[in-house]
Amino acid sequence: MKAKIVGAIIAVAVVAAGVYVAMSGTYVGQGEVGVVYTAKSGVKEKTLGPGFQFVGPLAKVKDYPVSQQQLVLSNNAADFNEKKLEKDTHVDAPADGGMVKMNMTVNYNFIPERVTSLYEKFNGMDGEEIVESKVKNSIIAYIKEVTPKFTVMDIYSTKRSEVGAEITKYLNEKLKGEYGIEVQSALIIDVQLDEELQKKVQAKEQAKQDAEKAELDKQTAIAQGEANKAKAEADKAVTITNAEAEAESNRIVSQSITDELIRMKEAEARKEHGWVEVQGADTVVTEK
Repeated sequence: MKAKIVGAIIAVAVVAAGVYVAMSGTYVGQGEVGVVYTAKSGVKEKTLGPGFQFVGPLAKVKDYPVSQQQLVLSNNAADFNEKKLEKDTHVDAPADGGMVKMNMTVNYNFIPERVTSLYEKFNGMDGEEIVESKVKNSIIAYIKEVTPKFTVMDIYSTKRSEVGAEITKYLNEKLKGEYGIEVQSALIIDVQLDEELQKKVQAKEQAKQDAEKAELDKQTAIAQGEANKAKAEADKAVTITNAEAEAESNRIVSQSITDELIRMKEAEARKEHGWVEVQGADTVVTEK
């Protein structure tokens, strides 16, 4: 009987120990740090690294991502790698000349040295809760403070990378102090315009293309004209050269007809035909 009681006690102790260990342990994911809080000592300055950690049954642990994370702000399900859009989070941003709809990604991370103070500042929220409830709205608001510096065409077409760089710089200025967040990059995925503004932009683009084509046609015509002029000059030079060559040939022939040559040709003609025809430089003489 005693053996059964002892066995039961041991079994209960093992179960209790297992429950205690389970309640006292926590797991911190890769790329995260854990902030530990207990009612007795409050928030501990030292954070937990990745892996299973023993903290005690009464401790609370909240995780904060310190490796790069990505926040997607979009009205396109594909940007979330999904087939169906759960929530439209695109940014309606003011610009010089109208409003633009921007789909963006913001790459960020929590600064490890700041996470304990963030736990206290935001009443025990973890990193994900802070981003979803506060940071996301702040990012959208701060983006809207940057975009009016640029025209619609800048954002829509020609200066997207410059706009993204300016947004990245401004978000860092704001989010580091407010949320302990560092922004690596803010990238514009897509820009959408309302129908009226789209028509204006297309008209402007078409006018630009037409002007570029007209300039190209002009330069082509100039180049063709220069080519024709060069060919005409070359043809003229060839004609002059040929004329000079022919004149020189005639001069040489004329100089080669001597009195002795004429008499020799006359003798040959009389002997063979009974008449002679001698062609000089300017005349033809026939004798019988």
